[in-house]
Amino acid sequence: MTRSNVTIFEALAWADDILKKHLNPVQNPKLDAQTLLAFVLEKGTAYLFAHGDDMLSPPKEEQFRRLVERRSQHEPVAYLLGKKEFYGREFFVTPVTLIPRPDTETLIDEAKKVITNTTLIVDVGTGSGAIAVTLACETHRPVVAIDESEDALAVAKTNAIRLAPTELIAFLGGNLLTPLFSESNGESLGEHVVIVANLPYLSARQFDALDADVRIFEPTRALVSGVDGLDHYDALFTQLMLRRHAFPQKLDVLIEIDSSQKISAPSLMKKHFPGAATTVINDLTGKPRVVLATLY
Repeated sequence: MTRSNVTIFEALAWADDILKKHLNPVQNPKLDAQTLLAFVLEKGTAYLFAHGDDMLSPPKEEQFRRLVERRSQHEPVAYLLGKKEFYGREFFVTPVTLIPRPDTETLIDEAKKVITNTTLIVDVGTGSGAIAVTLACETHRPVVAIDESEDALAVAKTNAIRLAPTELIAFLGGNLLTPLFSESNGESLGEHVVIVANLPYLSARQFDALDADVRIFEPTRALVSGVDGLDHYDALFTQLMLRRHAFPQKLDVLIEIDSSQKISAPSLMKKHFPGAATTVINDLTGKPRVVLATLY
């Protein structure tokens, strides 16, 4: 795209050609080009095809060119746009948090099944706040959202202000459940608690095999967790069992996992919670994605 005043169709053809050279076909370079140009024009993608012969203004052309060049270096589209849809809502995202993924919607679906009108929800490792905000909106139950990253909490708070009844969500900074114990100061957490956690669950070897989009741009600390990918969950369960008395008798714990952990993750839960009933739930692609443990 070397001349000014190119048409929408010409700009899309140029971008598609550039992105095909750098991206895996599975990543759909054509769709990325359409998404980026629609963002630049502040229109829906249908507009591009209805107005394909319209000329781009020089400023819009330059903006599009810069975005395509960044995408060709594998920078994720969600970071380029600063937003990502999750469970029917548009979330603000930045490189300090993971990009919300459709796989995690399974965690929402399963949590909703065990949440009642007396439940306190605790989201450990909230990141962008996608889980906490979504559950607050969907269930209208109070949520405590925890993350050790102050930058991540700032993103989550922004999403809560934009999308949720803010009085339903409390944000705490610290390691796993530690800030919850400090904040509650021994007081009752109610009749029922549901803990949801999408903590880092990849091994270093799995991380090395990821697409460059994720490996280069998304925060490694939010992805990798020891040799088997379960270090963070082991630490979470250890904290929970040491302070089991601080929780009500009935407690549900839901975690997101990699499909390779369909045996090791429930086994880890059983190690910490010998009497718990555990269930592995598949996502929409049929892969094991969520483990639910119910403690009494």
